[in-house]
Amino acid sequence: MVKLVLKKHKTELRDYSDDATLQELWNEVDSFRLTNNLKTRYCKGCGECCNQPIPVLGLDIIKIQKTTGLKMDEIIKKHIILPQKPDINFRKSAISDFMRAGKLSYTEAAILFEYNQCEPLILPRKEDGTCVYLDNKKGLCTIYGQVYRPYTCNLYICTMGDELSAIQEMIVRQGTWHAYSLLGWISAEEILHNPFLNVDDYDKVYIKDFRFSSRNALEQLFFYF
Repeated sequence: MVKLVLKKHKTELRDYSDDATLQELWNEVDSFRLTNNLKTRYCKGCGECCNQPIPVLGLDIIKIQKTTGLKMDEIIKKHIILPQKPDINFRKSAISDFMRAGKLSYTEAAILFEYNQCEPLILPRKEDGTCVYLDNKKGLCTIYGQVYRPYTCNLYICTMGDELSAIQEMIVRQGTWHAYSLLGWISAEEILHNPFLNVDDYDKVYIKDFRFSSRNALEQLFFYF
């Protein structure tokens, strides 16, 4: 169960059950936007959301591999721009400092670090900065409904409320670190807290696993970021 509401002219996540998945969230957002009079009810053809870098998550890569049979290097060559490889030694040092200074568990410290040190893999972009899959004349996505369209494209709407946006941001960050593990940039053993490990579809990942708060540690963030 996923329940959305209108709040100050925004689409907001009000509640969800423990077994609600990311696939259900995507489906509910897509359905809910058709029931109100916000701009996103008619979001076909403006192309505004295609003007920013569009993240490709680890699970997106796995789905492409399963569906097309393409190897990792083929997918990267055709469909992905890689970020700079993260400094794993810096990661280890920062997490240790977070644990000591903020009296945090390893998982808390790791998630805080990963949230703030996260450069996503993205879809290729044209010279004008728009997504390579955008039909500029029609303002439409040319891979709409296809496996190559990332989860974030399907979930994102420009009328997101704060709670829904926070969940989406955490999905992107954890999905990015999952992608790093698929690339061999970090071992899976170091991100065992990652909800995307050991699953192959968004209907097997739960929304509840992307809700994280550690206010007592926020004062530590400025020291590194």
